[in-house]
Amino acid sequence: MFTYLADTTDTAYTWATGIIGVIVLIIGLVLVVLLIAAVISTLIHRDTTAGGKLLWIIFELWFPLLGSVAWFVVGRKGHLNRFLGISKDRARHSAPSVGQHSNIAVNQEGLGHA
Repeated sequence: MFTYLADTTDTAYTWATGIIGVIVLIIGLVLVVLLIAAVISTLIHRDTTAGGKLLWIIFELWFPLLGSVAWFVVGRKGHLNRFLGISKDRARHSAPSVGQHSNIAVNQEGLGHA
């Protein structure tokens, strides 16, 4: 009687570990596919600079789940890229900063040109 109970428990344990192993394998494969898709998407994104792509790929490889999801949620849209200044098409600031010249004509008098 005890032998039958032990055999049933061993079989149930074997099935449970097999099912858990398959689930962990599937989750791992999904994570790898998501990571590869994020890295490829980062590499072919035209609006991000080369340095920005490198930073995103390092972040994606360092934190695979968080980095990949962050790229697809935030990085591709470019809001964070523009804020960090790693976007090719749009600068972080639209007004001229220190050292940049404005479009005021040279002979035009304005403040400080008395």
